[in-house]
Amino acid sequence: MSIPAGQAMKHALAAGGRLVDLTRRESRGHGQVCPWDLVVTIGREPEDRAAAAWIIADEMMRARTDLDDHAYRLWRDNVLAGTTSSGPDHAHILLYAGPVFEANDPTGVTGYVGEWLWYLSTRDLPPEPGCSVEILDPPSSTVTDSGPDGLVIHRVPGSELGFVFRLWEMKKFTAEQTKASDTIRKAWQQLNTRGARYLGQISWGGRQLAPDTRVFVGSMARQWVDARESGSGGVGLAIDAADTPDTAFDRSHLHFTTHTHLGALQGLVVAIEDLEAFAQTVREYVWSAL
Repeated sequence: MSIPAGQAMKHALAAGGRLVDLTRRESRGHGQVCPWDLVVTIGREPEDRAAAAWIIADEMMRARTDLDDHAYRLWRDNVLAGTTSSGPDHAHILLYAGPVFEANDPTGVTGYVGEWLWYLSTRDLPPEPGCSVEILDPPSSTVTDSGPDGLVIHRVPGSELGFVFRLWEMKKFTAEQTKASDTIRKAWQQLNTRGARYLGQISWGGRQLAPDTRVFVGSMARQWVDARESGSGGVGLAIDAADTPDTAFDRSHLHFTTHTHLGALQGLVVAIEDLEAFAQTVREYVWSAL
C-alpha cells in the first residue's frame, strides 16, 4: 500500500466521496437485445486509484460489521491512524475481516472486489424516472456463497405487479483468461440454468418489508420460472482497463433464453487499471488494522 489510508480518504472526499465520483459511465450496445454500460475510472493517477480502493474498503467494512458499529469504528480508527489492533480489539475486527481477507487469496479477493464495483456503481446511480429502488443489498459476506451475486428490486407504480426485479451474475476477467466474451457467455448460461434456484436461496424471513413488497418478493421465484416480464437478468464483468472490449453482450440472448421480453437482458463492464493489483490494494486497506 503506497498511499496511506488517511491520504486516500482525503482524496476520495475531495472528489465527492463515492465511487461514482471517480468513474465515468457510458451507454453501449444500442440496438442490441442486450445493451450494456461501460464504467471506467476517470484517471490513472495513484491518488485516484487509492481513493477508489479506500471507498470500497470502507464500504465493505461498514457493511460487513453491519449493526456492530463498535467494530467498524475500531477498524477505521486503526487504519486511518496507521496502527494495528491488538488483544480483544484485534479479535473483534478479525471476526468481520477474516472470512474474505485472511487467506489473502487473490482470486477470491478480486472476485469479491468485482462484486462491490458492481454494487457501488449501481447503488449511487441517479434515480430513474417512474421508478425507485426498493431493495438493493450489498454483496454477500463470503466469497463462496452459492446464491445470487446481485439483486435489484424497483418499485414501479402502475405496472402489473407494482415492482420489477433484475437478478445479476458478476464475473471477473483477468489476463490469464481467454476471451472476455467467453466469461460473459458462461455467466449468462449460469443465470439461465440457476436463476430460479438463486432466488429460492434468498432468505427474507427476518426482513421488515412493506406488505406489498412482501407479496412481490414471495412470488419472485415463481415469476422467474414463469418468465414473467417483471423479472430480468443482468451480467456484470470487472476487467483490466487494457482489455476493455469495444463490443460486448451482442450474443447474450443466445445463452440466456429463459426470458425474451424487451429489456430482459442488461450488461455492465467495469474497467479498472490492473484489476488484481487494485483488489490487492483494497485488501491491504482492510487488513492494515490487523
